[in-house]
Amino acid sequence: IYEISEPITLENLICQKAGGVRDGKEIRTVLLGGAAGKFVAPDQLDVLLTNQGVREAGLSLGSGAVVVFDQDVDMKFVLHGLGHFFAHESCGKCYPCQLGTQRQEEILDRNLRGQSLPGDIERLEDIIATMTDASLCGLGQTAGSAVLSAIKICPEYFGIEEVSRD
Repeated sequence: IYEISEPITLENLICQKAGGVRDGKEIRTVLLGGAAGKFVAPDQLDVLLTNQGVREAGLSLGSGAVVVFDQDVDMKFVLHGLGHFFAHESCGKCYPCQLGTQRQEEILDRNLRGQSLPGDIERLEDIIATMTDASLCGLGQTAGSAVLSAIKICPEYFGIEEVSRD
């Protein structure tokens, strides 16, 4: 656990303060802000960990969690875990979150098992947009943030070669 009192880049936090990735492995991605945060690509680690710095990068400090994944981590498993977490945590009060988190988990489960269906990426994007726009609370509004960011920076985990980062 690190308390940072002065602005520092994400890369400096990981490589200098925390000692880098174990066994000299390469960073595949970093989940910034916890389960409701976003994944950061290795070429984006120069983001300054301040409210303004992360906002300018389209990120959030969220809970303050920084989770580093090396090249050996099965990201399909990580994404499935995030989907399961949000499906379990949804209170069910509003349908966009209740149904959206369940459908998100189902698609991520298929992806984990290697049984993705044509159009699953588009379905995920639609589900996440609906949850973000129509859920009543922050849980539903951010339940797909990490998954959506993973689609953009790690498309190979969804059986596609490239997705626009727009």
